[in-house]
Amino acid sequence: MTKLVMQQAPTPAMPRRFLLSASLWGMVAGVLLVLDDGSVLASRWNASTLVLVHVFTLGVLGNAMFGSLLQFLPVAVQVRVRGGHVAAALLHALLNAGAALLVVALRWPALVSPHWGGVVLGGAFLWLLAILLPGLWAVGGQRFLRWGMGCALLAALVTAGLGVLLVLGLAGTVVIAQPLFTDVHAGWGVLGWVLGLLAAVARVVAPMFQGAGPAPQRAQGAWQIALYGLLLAMLVMALAGRALPGARIAGGLLLLAFALGGLLLQLRAAKLRIVPLLYFWRCGLLALASAALVLLASDAQDVLAGVLVLAIGLPLLVTGMQLEITGFLGWIELQRRCGRGVHLPGVQWLVPARDKWGVLGAQLVAGLMLVMACLGWIPANGAGLALLLAHAAGVGVQLAARWRANRFFDDAARRGRRHG
Repeated sequence: MTKLVMQQAPTPAMPRRFLLSASLWGMVAGVLLVLDDGSVLASRWNASTLVLVHVFTLGVLGNAMFGSLLQFLPVAVQVRVRGGHVAAALLHALLNAGAALLVVALRWPALVSPHWGGVVLGGAFLWLLAILLPGLWAVGGQRFLRWGMGCALLAALVTAGLGVLLVLGLAGTVVIAQPLFTDVHAGWGVLGWVLGLLAAVARVVAPMFQGAGPAPQRAQGAWQIALYGLLLAMLVMALAGRALPGARIAGGLLLLAFALGGLLLQLRAAKLRIVPLLYFWRCGLLALASAALVLLASDAQDVLAGVLVLAIGLPLLVTGMQLEITGFLGWIELQRRCGRGVHLPGVQWLVPARDKWGVLGAQLVAGLMLVMACLGWIPANGAGLALLLAHAAGVGVQLAARWRANRFFDDAARRGRRHG
């Protein structure tokens, strides 16, 4: 099992701003659904749908993954993040400014050209690699874990490059086959970047926090080779002006293998830890498996598959880790502020299990309502309100953790003055 080295943890403010921003972007997604007339769930090619997709991929998932990497790599892999607090602040500004510019451009095209958002986002991903890859390359040990994370980071760069190409196409600067390259861009982003990174991180997260074993290296290595082989083939074919035959089926099978593999590892574990994170991941994996089955069954339910992946499955996986990291950030901050000789509260006091269960319940309700809205059973506005409240609950838990930490520090300082 990987050993966590808390002394290597960055300043808690570095990852915290990303994790809080992820939940705030989730609230933005809920607001957009509330305000929308329902066309957002009618077709993947509607402008309002593209807006919502990028709110989730860049705002929710992007912030959660950037913040988690800044915390995870130094603590679990002993990777030195270049640039420290200043570099992280610049990364946060680039990611969120770029996401905001792109969302505004897609929703109100007359206000700003989309290429501005694309260029800023391209800079954000380049900066991410600049501050992480040198340390990841230099550190010794855990070669398989580092290889998986390195591949995911390179996939993020390819995703960003394809995104810049697409927005230049929207702006009329270049002429490309938009639907073809959109599919390749989505494949590299969702499968190569997000899913690839989650598969790598799960080798540490599953045993340490859930009690489930890691995937066998041969099986995971074969999955990763098949994944990036598929994505490279899709890119090469797109550059040649053609779609890769069977790419949808292959992508669906790889997604299904990831989801079922994760569930199988949980079921085979000798002693699972019955904690909220286990059920965040179990529910998220079930949503991803459902999305894979939808992709394999029909090409007429792209919106439903997208909702299951981007709005339900992946957010459940990252939110579970987001809340765990929030507790650790508060504990690390207290340790550094209080110094030695002060008995600190446990991580679970800062983010109690009841708070995590509450966020999970709210996200499951929102997810169910989103599926019902996709099927036309309820208005999209109601699902949007549920989504808004679910992510607002996540914001509340993170702010409550800060409040508890500050209250403990103030109480400890008062006790120290009395005894002094």
